[in-house]
Amino acid sequence: MWTAGAHGGLTPAKDRPADACSPVNRIGLAADLALPLVKLGGSPRCEPSNGPAGQWTTGVGWVVQVLGWSFATLSVAGFTGLVRKS
Repeated sequence: MWTAGAHGGLTPAKDRPADACSPVNRIGLAADLALPLVKLGGSPRCEPSNGPAGQWTTGVGWVVQVLGWSFATLSVAGFTGLVRKS
């Protein structure tokens, strides 16, 4: 998200000022995508743009979401396996 914002892949969300997509908000958006159960509030401030960089940002965001949910699922499965053994 940091790189996407620097290359025009992110724009401020609707009804937000032009400086709403700051570096801190970009990090929050990345955390919102990667951590499926925790929301830090980056999504309402930044959104992918309509250009090619924004399309890449959307695609990478989907991959990060799938990886985040996969990691969360594997963590829960591993934890429940440990609980059953004890």
